[in-house]
Amino acid sequence: MFSTFFVPSSNAPGGVARRGRRRRRWAALAVALPIILAGAVPAAQGASFEGMLSFAGYHVGAFTTTDGARAYCLEPGADAPVSAQLRPTRVSSLPGYSIAIDDAWGWKGTVRTSPTTSDQMRQMNWLLAEHGERADAAKAVAVQVALWEIRREPGNAEWLDAKYRMFGQNGGQSHVDAGKRLAAEARTSALAPGNVAPKGALAFAEGVEPGAGDVLYPAGTTELRIVGGTFADGSTAVALDSAAAGSVGWVALPNEPEWSRTTTVRVTGRWSLPEKWWPAELVLHPASRETEQRIGAGVKPVLGEHGGGFGEIAHAFDREFAPEISTQVADPFVLREDGVFEDTVAVDVATGEWPTRGEPDEPEYLPLVADGTLYGPFEEPQAEQAEAPEGAPVAGESSLSIDRGPGEYRAELSISSPGSGYYYWVWRIREELQSPEVRGAGFFEPGAVFADRFAVFEERQVVATDLQLETRLVNNSLAYDDRWVEDMVRATAQSGVWVRDDAGDRIPANVRITFYRTEGRPLQQPTVPAEAEALGSVVVPLASEQEWVAAKPFAVPRGAAGWVTARACIDAKDQPEEHRGMLRETCDDFGVPSETAELLPKPADLARTGASVSPRSAGEGLAAMLGAGASGLGGLLLGIVALRRRSATNLTHLQSFWRLSKSNS
Repeated sequence: MFSTFFVPSSNAPGGVARRGRRRRRWAALAVALPIILAGAVPAAQGASFEGMLSFAGYHVGAFTTTDGARAYCLEPGADAPVSAQLRPTRVSSLPGYSIAIDDAWGWKGTVRTSPTTSDQMRQMNWLLAEHGERADAAKAVAVQVALWEIRREPGNAEWLDAKYRMFGQNGGQSHVDAGKRLAAEARTSALAPGNVAPKGALAFAEGVEPGAGDVLYPAGTTELRIVGGTFADGSTAVALDSAAAGSVGWVALPNEPEWSRTTTVRVTGRWSLPEKWWPAELVLHPASRETEQRIGAGVKPVLGEHGGGFGEIAHAFDREFAPEISTQVADPFVLREDGVFEDTVAVDVATGEWPTRGEPDEPEYLPLVADGTLYGPFEEPQAEQAEAPEGAPVAGESSLSIDRGPGEYRAELSISSPGSGYYYWVWRIREELQSPEVRGAGFFEPGAVFADRFAVFEERQVVATDLQLETRLVNNSLAYDDRWVEDMVRATAQSGVWVRDDAGDRIPANVRITFYRTEGRPLQQPTVPAEAEALGSVVVPLASEQEWVAAKPFAVPRGAAGWVTARACIDAKDQPEEHRGMLRETCDDFGVPSETAELLPKPADLARTGASVSPRSAGEGLAAMLGAGASGLGGLLLGIVALRRRSATNLTHLQSFWRLSKSNS
């Protein structure tokens, strides 16, 4: 508020020391109040100045009315309300006025202020309701300055600026600045009815399937309606919780009997949002004298709802359509004895939408036919490319009816005893193989082909290499003091090729040779009998056909008697992880004569029996190894092992074997 009269007290709470000559202030009082005092009611019935700040004797802040309310000056330049307060009343406007002023602080002139607008009333209401009721003297000064600023215009600007200068000269500049900031805030915060709107409009989100999708709606949406389709629940109208934004699925209803029409989906809706707005009203506390300042308090904001309708959105789509096809084999390995190649064919949309007709919950999809070719067997992996190379071997063909629209379809092709190697599926949808109805609908250009690529890794299947193993012992009898078993093994691919890796090398086979002891001569049989005692095993890597490879010599436990026999196996757990499944698990027979040796007993004392025991000559051992096909450095090592315990008299034979082995390698 402000005061155009002098209050002879320099100790008002929060006040600023007043300056100026005492005689002038009393003179101002004499000029300003002669009419007021003539008809004054008791002071207790007027508004109180208690708690205001004083700048050079000019009091600014909130009045305390007779009913305890905090009220502020609403008319810049008007006389202070010192007469008795009348009953409060609610008003929606304040009249304009013109006042001639010659006050005690040196300002003389006329103040003219226009009637209030609705915006001004709303802004003053916001100031008074939000900030005016705080019992803080400094804040009250800022509120009063803000109220004046709301009513600032050319007719009162000079008076306002003069007062602000005086406040600033007496320590009140910060209050003036705070009041101006508060006025600026009021102009943006004092909202009128209808100040809310949805943050966004209705919009279509591109759906997962053509002819279907989602409608995105902002917070506040209460209802959606659709024409040309249905929502996900089959309805054409949905009621929504307006609290949050969201989406609703929709499906178009094709309205054509043929496969080539365009459908337009239209969606409208309504919204409602809570809003807080400020009435363009104030509570007026008028003085009993018409010439005195009107002071006022705020009216609480209104909490309500505001709503309206969304503009229509439409989505038109044609029936242009192009499929895409890809596959994923069910199992990368196929057993030769089964011969069943299974493939999962995934069909999706590459362009446009998959045409449908009928009811949305049970649509009829455009039927297609896909044909597949299984290429193979190949000895080594093939490089991925757009099409199969010319002359690629074909193992078989298959076809599928694509009648459920996009999704996965299962294909199966049976081949009797397929050869080992790599196989690759390639699937196509060809225009020339479709039904006359589909071909006549114009979805595909004449001769169009939609195919996946050749030699895609996920479309590869392997029939494992089947190796026939053969082993042969160097010696078929082991002396009591020479129990080292020396074995050789070789492999031959059957029912196809020995598959190779990406580098063109054969997939190596780790062959495990297990040695068993039996009491009597073992009988040849496909499985190991229960009474056979496993002595141990060695692993031999093979990567070539028809070549004997020596195994690491195996020591039979000392004192063992009877017979020892070797059995060779290819087991998946002996192969590296990346090669498992590439080689068929297999074993040769147990007790094969060429893989069996007798464990000779300890020889009788020669002096007592008169018998002579002659070790097999080096020449005999050599002949046996050469007869078995040993050659190269591997054969040389076997020769050294076989002859390592021979007498010095056989040195000449060993040297001859060395030269022979070198020439063979």
